[in-house]
Amino acid sequence: MNQFFRKSIIAGAAVAALAVSYAAPAHAWWRGGVVVAPFPFVVGPPVVYPPYYYPPAYYPPPAAYTPAPSTVQGGRACYAGGYVCPLNQPIPSGAACSCPTNGGGRIGGTAS
Repeated sequence: MNQFFRKSIIAGAAVAALAVSYAAPAHAWWRGGVVVAPFPFVVGPPVVYPPYYYPPAYYPPPAAYTPAPSTVQGGRACYAGGYVCPLNQPIPSGAACSCPTNGGGRIGGTAS
């Protein structure tokens, strides 16, 4: 009995060495698998399905937008010739204000 196992191990090692010596390069389309002896039974890689992309979510257009009424009446910008600048705090429309110029000075205008 011991002799039989020794011969089968030697034969198995010879078959394995022969299989390794005739190994072919891997192909890109083949992702692996297992061949189980003594009969040809091949177990391939798992099936991979292409990704499914859900359609984008639908966002209905908003209802007519009406901004909240302003509680502060008055100008929020100063119009001074070719310059327009925001005001720090609202002042009455038509009141005098000033905007900085590119030269570092200030130019007078009116709030609107």
